[in-house]
Amino acid sequence: MTLPAGWDTGSVSTDDIELQYYATGSGPPIVFAHGLFDNGRRWVPLGSDLAADYRVIAYDARGHGRSSAPETGYEIDDRVADLVGIVTGLELRNPILVGHSMGGATAAWAAAARPDLPAGLVLADPSRFHGYPDIDVEEARRMGRERLRESKELSIEERIDEYYDDVEADADHHRRLAAAADECSPHVVKTAQDHEPVARAFDDIECPTLVLRHDADIDDRVTDLNAAERLADGRLVHVPDAGHYVFRDAPDAATAELRTFLDRL
Repeated sequence: MTLPAGWDTGSVSTDDIELQYYATGSGPPIVFAHGLFDNGRRWVPLGSDLAADYRVIAYDARGHGRSSAPETGYEIDDRVADLVGIVTGLELRNPILVGHSMGGATAAWAAAARPDLPAGLVLADPSRFHGYPDIDVEEARRMGRERLRESKELSIEERIDEYYDDVEADADHHRRLAAAADECSPHVVKTAQDHEPVARAFDDIECPTLVLRHDADIDDRVTDLNAAERLADGRLVHVPDAGHYVFRDAPDAATAELRTFLDRL
């Protein structure tokens, strides 16, 4: 899909695979990691908004978008190595890591494994935040394969109508979101259930951290906030009226929290 003016693209070789990235802007680097079944182009609107102040790099995780899709290598350690490979391959110094869902878990465990790497960390509703799902590994993977198959059976226009017609975005970005399934390998479902809860990474994360969570009831808010207390320098915010896609569902509120965090680094 077409990228707006000011964006460029390239690839980084790491662990015998090619990872595609998309970049814009200038300034301190921010690396964006997307969720399962998405790709790096999901971040175009937010990246464009930040480009006046930051060098924005959004990459396609393995098996997604235009990156390599090997049969193996979808465990959390592989995804962390890929993210670190993007940072080192592009010679980024002290980047801010931003991740959503699967990408949030990847960024969190990368910051825990390499506390010297990031200047800051933003986790947007990271997958498996503080507990384990109720379903087993094989059932989660079966459901993932079924979801991807059903999405691919729809046309781009049908996907937009079903999933994205209420998203505040221009027509080109609607198509970027809807087209992501066509560039997604079935191998990516191997990521399901493959890591410890993200909150367990918090003990080893040293950089300032912002956690953006979906709106929730009081009991869930308390559980989330208790988990975030493990961070040495962190803050957790429940974004009003936001579901899992916090930057999509409540863009103004989520971006305001992000901007405030970035300005204080």
